[in-house]
Amino acid sequence: MRSIAIVNIRQAPHHLLSSVIGPLVIAAATCGCGAQPDNAFVTAAELPEQRRRPDGVAVDPRSTPPQAKDVATTSDGLVTLRTPVGVDAAFSTVQTFFQAIVAEDPDLLGTVLTRDALNTNPALAGGGSMGSPSASLFWAHRFRRLDYTKLAGETMYHESDLDVYRAGDELTLSPHPSVRTDALGAGDVVIRVPITTARVGTERLLGDEILIWLRRTGSEYKIYRLLEDFQVQ
Repeated sequence: MRSIAIVNIRQAPHHLLSSVIGPLVIAAATCGCGAQPDNAFVTAAELPEQRRRPDGVAVDPRSTPPQAKDVATTSDGLVTLRTPVGVDAAFSTVQTFFQAIVAEDPDLLGTVLTRDALNTNPALAGGGSMGSPSASLFWAHRFRRLDYTKLAGETMYHESDLDVYRAGDELTLSPHPSVRTDALGAGDVVIRVPITTARVGTERLLGDEILIWLRRTGSEYKIYRLLEDFQVQ
């Protein structure tokens, strides 16, 4: 039978204390730094040589956003709204329009007209294409027949006199169906322009007023319809 000696460390002589504590310290160190468990951390020298692949990440496919609208309701769900364009942009288009007329510049005029812009005379509304010709062709014809450069330096209109209409407003200026308020798009603007200088001497160059129907194109307005009681003689 193995015998176990119990020693009172406080009462033991110094030489006996040294002989007991020494082996205990060595045994503890041996137990703490001895064999490693099977699941020990792998050292750098033992890392696999092949390139590590990243963990898989779930990626949602990119969906196409809805087509942009000018207005929407809560029942429409997910929508894309276009940034509103102020009426100042419409006024700028009107100003460029009259600049192109005075300069008789068809290229500048083309920058403010839509491709399907028409120039309508309400007096000839029942005259088919004669009552609503292409705006670009109609003004090119006017430039050939009349001298609009005479209007240079003249006041064409006063911005304070402009009347602005949008979809839902009551438009009573013209009975022509192309400018009914129920035909206006959500981003359309109609501006009534009273003409200050319609004549130079005895020569009439413009109608007394022009109704300009503008349609939003991107971040600007372009002229979609022109309504003017004027005929080229």
